Amino acid sequence: MKRLLFAAAAAVSFLIPSCYQMQMQQIAYNSKVVVLDIGHYYEPVRGGQGARTPDASKGGVIEETEFWYRYAGEVKKTVEAAGYTCLICNRGDVPTNPKLAAAAEKAGVHHVKSPIPTAIYRSTHHPHRIAVGMLSTNYALDQQPGAVVFLHHNSNSATWKVCNKGAFYCNEAGVRLAQTMAQVMTRDILDAPKDGMPNNGVPCGVVLRTDGRRGGGDWLNACNESYVPAVITEVAYLSNPEHARYLNKHENAVRFAQAVGRGIVEYLNKR
Repeated sequence: MKRLLFAAAAAVSFLIPSCYQMQMQQIAYNSKVVVLDIGHYYEPVRGGQGARTPDASKGGVIEETEFWYRYAGEVKKTVEAAGYTCLICNRGDVPTNPKLAAAAEKAGVHHVKSPIPTAIYRSTHHPHRIAVGMLSTNYALDQQPGAVVFLHHNSNSATWKVCNKGAFYCNEAGVRLAQTMAQVMTRDILDAPKDGMPNNGVPCGVVLRTDGRRGGGDWLNACNESYVPAVITEVAYLSNPEHARYLNKHENAVRFAQAVGRGIVEYLNKR
């Protein structure tokens, strides 16, 4: 009898986390909420932080945080036009730049207001996960989303250097999300016959990132442990003169942002 009771207790202890995990999976699967995170933060003296163009010779200076303050709203409109709820956050405070502050207000950006935006913070949902920028992930997971997308650009040089290996970095739960977004980006933006961003015929890539020591790894891991598909956009290289020239035109920047939104929507519609 004791053995039977022990076996039953062991079975229950095994099933409880399994049932909880299934519940978490269902919440993410059924969610109609998308959370966008504007990467990095705005610093009052130095302006936006993150990747930037080496100079203004390709139409103007682009800094990734400032770019997404201007255009995250276009992603949001595309997602919400398809019937989903889209929320935007940023780990810093409201930009001191009046135009960026107005864009943030218009898009309804939630500023987490990290006390120290460059500090390492712990996930409230999965405490063994720590990373710079984790407060945005905490906010995102609080919303019980169906997808989280961290809006970034890339750069591989402080001088102009062609690189066409842009990609969506993702967690295990987000592989299909990343693949769908990459397909849409390749189809609609990269080398598109009309109004496309030159990319030397290279399609958009997908990179699975599970190493928490690498950039964004533990943001993605924390989302993964809540079974939430998560992706970091690293498609455009701001050190690539062709990418910079393309994104420095307002209408092209809008097209790029809308393509990000379409990729999210196509994934959600096919779940």
